[in-house]
Amino acid sequence: MKCLFCKQTSEHSTSEEHTVPESVGNKSHILAKGVVCDKCNNYIATKIEKTALETPFFKDLRFRNNIESKKGKTFRENNILSVVSSSTDSF
Repeated sequence: MKCLFCKQTSEHSTSEEHTVPESVGNKSHILAKGVVCDKCNNYIATKIEKTALETPFFKDLRFRNNIESKKGKTFRENNILSVVSSSTDSF
């Protein structure tokens, strides 16, 4: 089997790739081991998902929806997105 992203052999990969990150509540949409190699899976998790999850949008999403971490802890920080005041000039 070849990795979906880098096309290198991935049949010995041990990690599973979540099609939607587990950190935003996905527990069931998971690709089989070997579809994504460990190197690409690690890159996606550390460089893409981690960066995205540190944004106010995802912090707020996780807080408001009481989404648990892999360790079963809920996200406690409330980073409610700032609301832009509406005015006739903004449209």
